[in-house]
Amino acid sequence: MNVDFSTPSWLTLYLQLMGSVSLFLNIGTFYLIIWKSERIDNFRYFLLLFQILCTHSDLQFNFLMQPLPLSPLLAGLCNGFLASYWEVWAHHLISFLTSSFVAQIECLVFCFIRKHQSIAKLSYRHVITDIWYVFGTIIAVFTPIFIGLLFNQSGMRREEQMDYTLPQYTSGFEKLQNFVIYSANPCLIAMLGLTFTGGLLCGTLFILLTLDMLKMLQEIQRKVSVVNFRRYKIAVTSLLAQFLSSFLLSVPLFFFLVLAASQIENSNGTAKFLVAIMPFYSYLQIYGPARQGPKARPGPARPGPLQKIIKNQFL
Repeated sequence: MNVDFSTPSWLTLYLQLMGSVSLFLNIGTFYLIIWKSERIDNFRYFLLLFQILCTHSDLQFNFLMQPLPLSPLLAGLCNGFLASYWEVWAHHLISFLTSSFVAQIECLVFCFIRKHQSIAKLSYRHVITDIWYVFGTIIAVFTPIFIGLLFNQSGMRREEQMDYTLPQYTSGFEKLQNFVIYSANPCLIAMLGLTFTGGLLCGTLFILLTLDMLKMLQEIQRKVSVVNFRRYKIAVTSLLAQFLSSFLLSVPLFFFLVLAASQIENSNGTAKFLVAIMPFYSYLQIYGPARQGPKARPGPARPGPLQKIIKNQFL
């Protein structure tokens, strides 16, 4: 199998460019959440936590880590700040990024549940008790940690990697500064199985909560004002847009894992293309609900695009 061990400068520059634009948008979003969204009430703290996790994932992926595939081998390298200057091993960076993605999806689940319960209290059905909030919080805190530690244990030791490589690839790996090689083992399979199962459960929960919220909106339509009903409806569709953007992130990740596991010849270009798609996730998270923005706050004054996103997303 032919493996390209060179570092693609176009991909590193592309990730830096995407990360810079994403950082600017995230800073603007933080400003609006903290200082311009008083009417969101305490729900803005859930939104703020979700935005912190999104920003952290963007910074780590585009600047601190910059993962680069070495297809068709089950291996990769990191070229970001932490990998190049602080020499943090690529395997540890990937493990931490995996935990960040899991925590991000969990926070989105909490946003769905929080908005579902605000509507459920108006319709007086499907209201959950505080004990379920406590139980869910405990699960949400320990699950990303467990997944990260399990993934960290799935890799071989750094000093053993060169012994695992085939002789024809030894000279190529010796030129790399920070790389990681994986092999199929029980920990890696268990981590992938748990992540896949958790993703299906979260997707199912998103769909069920959305359908239930839409049904409850029909019941409370005559109990609330037209303006409040419109805000609840826009909040549901905006959360659904967030879920769809999260689903779009899983698509390139899924194909990347399939491509890495199959070890198809001459697949390095496709793998790099899949990595280049992943930064678009943050843009979808910000601009996905923007289509609902103009409907949320009718009036003579027209807020800016970012302000419409934050103020209309979870009202």
